[in-house]
Amino acid sequence: MNKIKQAIKYTLQCLVSIYIALEIATPPNPYKMQIIVLLSLLIALKHDIPDKIVHLIEKLIVKWLNRNWK
Repeated sequence: MNKIKQAIKYTLQCLVSIYIALEIATPPNPYKMQIIVLLSLLIALKHDIPDKIVHLIEKLIVKWLNRNWK
């Protein structure tokens, strides 16, 4: 799983650098939304937010199932 995460991280970094270069080359800022989305994804991946969300959902499901099955 770690290799997949690293591959996604490098891909996002590459895409961000490409969009920043395109943004600099074109004056009226056509790529600002793509840069914001890519940077948000990169920050979320860096801080393990997807793993934390999955872990939290699993805990909530286990609590809910334990409460309803007793």
